[in-house]
Amino acid sequence: MGEIKYRTLRESVVDAIREKIISHELEPGMRIIEQEISEEFGVSRGPIREAFRQLEQEGLVEYTRNMGCSVKEITLEDVFEAYLLRGTYELIAVKSFNGIIPDSALKEMKRILRLMETMNEDSFNDIITYDNLFHGAMIKETGMPRLIKAWNDLDYATILSCSVETQDSKTLAGWQYKVHSKLYDVYRSNDTTAICEVIADHYMNSIKRRLDSSNVSESDFKFPLDILETLFAR
Repeated sequence: MGEIKYRTLRESVVDAIREKIISHELEPGMRIIEQEISEEFGVSRGPIREAFRQLEQEGLVEYTRNMGCSVKEITLEDVFEAYLLRGTYELIAVKSFNGIIPDSALKEMKRILRLMETMNEDSFNDIITYDNLFHGAMIKETGMPRLIKAWNDLDYATILSCSVETQDSKTLAGWQYKVHSKLYDVYRSNDTTAICEVIADHYMNSIKRRLDSSNVSESDFKFPLDILETLFAR
């Protein structure tokens, strides 16, 4: 059984709209009209405005003068940049521990893995939440407030990644559990080089898989993927 989740009205509205965007019920460029969302969800327009502001911060919607709010076009370049930063922060954490990940972080990762295994396969929001919690467990244990803040500011990386995902939530949920189980096993190795390599593979493979599904070759991609290998070298 998963965790019982408590949501404010604003959080519930954010989750509902985000799910519509990531599942492509709302396509890039489509306008999102406050009144229509208010009527659909049966809530006042105040929480809708608050939800729009958060979704704008996450990079999923944008405001255009005289047009209002619309779904933003997310590119693979956006995802790559967010993943590049996110992966670098994880590398800093690993090296700050000399490859010996604290037991408290490993315990939290194990807990999240159990939730991943039984999560709602119809919900992209669950996939995003558990992914962020799993990776964030190690960052929080560094005790570096600026690193932790920088990491939290990048929570939207998983959201951007899901927004360009071509697989359905059920397929992605199964993949998430397997890949994070592999990460967890290597994190327990106390081997800095092995951990850095698996982190690099984790992010590079995510980008490569999306390039393949979009029929984009690595040579045509704007950024060199080997930059990750360079940054993640011991």
